Amino acid sequence: MEKVIIIGAGCTGCALGQGLKKVGIPCVIYEARNTVPSREWNMGLHWAVPGLRSLIPDSLWERIQHSQVDPHYPTGKGETLPFIHGSTGTVLAQLAMDDLYRLHRNRFRELLSEGLDIREGKELTNIVFDHQTVTAHMADGSKDYGSILVGADGPKSTVRRLLLGDKSNTTILDYAATMCFTKYKREQALFLRSPPAHPLFQVAPHPINLFAVLGLHNAPDPDKPEEWTFFHYISFPESKDMMNTKSKSELVAHQKELASKFADPFKSAFEWMPNDSEFVWYGKMNHWDPSEPDHKWDNHGGLVTLAGDAAHPMTFQRGQGLNHAITDAVKLCNAIAGFWHQGTRAEISAYEKEMISRGGEEVRLSAKNTEMVHDWEQVMQSPVFKSGLNQGK
Repeated sequence: MEKVIIIGAGCTGCALGQGLKKVGIPCVIYEARNTVPSREWNMGLHWAVPGLRSLIPDSLWERIQHSQVDPHYPTGKGETLPFIHGSTGTVLAQLAMDDLYRLHRNRFRELLSEGLDIREGKELTNIVFDHQTVTAHMADGSKDYGSILVGADGPKSTVRRLLLGDKSNTTILDYAATMCFTKYKREQALFLRSPPAHPLFQVAPHPINLFAVLGLHNAPDPDKPEEWTFFHYISFPESKDMMNTKSKSELVAHQKELASKFADPFKSAFEWMPNDSEFVWYGKMNHWDPSEPDHKWDNHGGLVTLAGDAAHPMTFQRGQGLNHAITDAVKLCNAIAGFWHQGTRAEISAYEKEMISRGGEEVRLSAKNTEMVHDWEQVMQSPVFKSGLNQGK
């Protein structure tokens, strides 16, 4: 056996790398960027917590708290996420969310990357298959050989494109959002985290078919609220064919206009945001369902496969993406270990069968949820309202 080649040094690739290292299987991770992603983000880890713990050493798990948006807020049992009426501010429901870790993406990725062989600035351009070996060709002319190549390179996966061509393109949906990251004055920051708000995260559908999210993104010092950064957005229906031509200041103005229809704390979170904020980015919602018949890729006898967002990018209002990515890493690590020592590459096809079924179901369920939380007549029947952050329906 040669080694495992992982394309993409994000959370999925690094979690898989840690799992392989733990069971003594050599791997190298190639990352196209030379730096961490410029876009800010945070993520929820909940039902996949046991999976992550099985992949990483205890020394890393003991530091998971530091990777949270608020390293000083303890994760506990029996917590609930407030589901708020956007217009009145009243609490519609409290959604159960045991063991919710709200993770700062870059800090979490840094934790998972420790001790791994990661080679940055290496953009994949081609994959060549030869019997029991796969060769990864890079844009700088270098190449590497492995026994299996794993595409863990995100929603716009190069590996997926090389396997499927135009069929790898994501489907654009009729919804969009502008993600905002803002620091506030001390008294404002304290207000945004005050009851009935959850200290980390809260959501609010609005009768005019909008959906707002307000949460903490980074709180390095619990005694300095003026240094906290909040993450907030209002998503809205928008034709998939409409091109965004707004400048950052126009994106901010649009979010402020939408927020004026909301009750506090959402209204004030946007009202207090600087008009010239640079910390915003716009995106159309999109997904890719791996279970669609024309999305089936050839794994070349188990020489190549996909995981995480490369395999099943999904909309985010249900908060399931990271949990499925970690689950992929666990199951793929087990599959690789299964054939590495006296097994067969049928283990990879078995992994794909389960992952495609599970991931495809979540892609569809998350899309349905996105549609329903933007439709006041359906919002109370949406998967996130009925099932909270739990897996499945």
